[in-house]
Amino acid sequence: MPHRRLWLVSLLFVAWLVWAETSFQFYDHALGRDLQLSASRVSLIAGSFLVPYGLLQIPVGRLLDQGRVDRWIWIAALMASGFSLTFAFSTDLVGLMLSRMGTGVACAVAFPASALLARRALPAHRFALAMGLTDSLLGWGAVFAALIPLVFPWTVWRQLVVFQALFLAVMVVVPVIALGRGVPSPELPQNLGGLASPAPPIQWDRAGVGKVIKACLMYAWGGGFVFGLAQYGLISGLRVWGVERTQWMSLTMSFGIGVGMVLAGWIGSVASRRGLVLLTGTGMSVLALIALLQLPNAMGGLLLLAALGLGLGLGSSVLAFPIAEDAAPAGQTGLIVAIVNTTGTVTGGVMSVVSGLILEASGPGDLNPVLVVYGLLGLFGVAVAAWIQSSGVPAQSAA
Repeated sequence: MPHRRLWLVSLLFVAWLVWAETSFQFYDHALGRDLQLSASRVSLIAGSFLVPYGLLQIPVGRLLDQGRVDRWIWIAALMASGFSLTFAFSTDLVGLMLSRMGTGVACAVAFPASALLARRALPAHRFALAMGLTDSLLGWGAVFAALIPLVFPWTVWRQLVVFQALFLAVMVVVPVIALGRGVPSPELPQNLGGLASPAPPIQWDRAGVGKVIKACLMYAWGGGFVFGLAQYGLISGLRVWGVERTQWMSLTMSFGIGVGMVLAGWIGSVASRRGLVLLTGTGMSVLALIALLQLPNAMGGLLLLAALGLGLGLGSSVLAFPIAEDAAPAGQTGLIVAIVNTTGTVTGGVMSVVSGLILEASGPGDLNPVLVVYGLLGLFGVAVAAWIQSSGVPAQSAA
């Protein structure tokens, strides 16, 4: 029960980091206009969150496996809130980048901590579904980020960031501190045992390492698409979509990601089904990307359907987490989730910068660079999914 309550609160932290990261695309033009920044410099600000966030996942995941998760969560959430406030009041490129990097550093705790709590709170066979629910916040948080400018179009970007900072402090920091004081730490018995005798060495085998590598490549495909396309920031800019259409397309794809991840986690609770789900998802994403780039702007309904299909297809990438968890030694959930998430977020950060360069170098209607870059990334995802399917059911870790 203590783990379950903390897990539920930790989901708010995960949803917040997605909201904070994704909402940037809805005020990036206003920010660039206010501070007279070029598209490439704005893309540097966007990528400055994801790169440190991704690079710190692995050391943070290792520390989470060995320490008190509740303390890590509230300290990190408090730091993220403080850096967000700094971002809201920054007036130059350096200040914006450094404060956004600080937010990314603090948010590195959220996802692996939530995954670790899910692993401890729920039965083992529910881990895939739990990861589907947790990672689906990538979609639901983006949906919320898209709704804000639609419902409150007069919102100023600085005011939004201030509100985000205060929301995190009230809804995550305070509850986690209260829960941490009210229940004993679930790690204490393990830590006391560790003082009495040294922990046995972690045993990895070659097959397990290979499956973790495949899982990382699969999530790199998903992260590269989701963050690189910036929920149509690239496509909408080159196709000269209006603000309203861009928002609705982003809303539709984000909804598809949320639903797709939950469905993939549910179906993928049976390990033998995961390869087929990944093949279906990667294939669907390639077809949807082609439709988004080739369909005329007048065919709004089909474009929305393609956006939904792309989101559903990308949702299958969440199965990278249970695949890697099954292949890893016992007791390494935080580290494994962090390793997989690192590949996705760092790839996403790099692709967001690449997209900014494409957008700046290409004229309106010039979609060939997008088709080449993201078409190849889509085919890469299909190849990795086929590789996973051909390798059979992931081997279970020997505890």
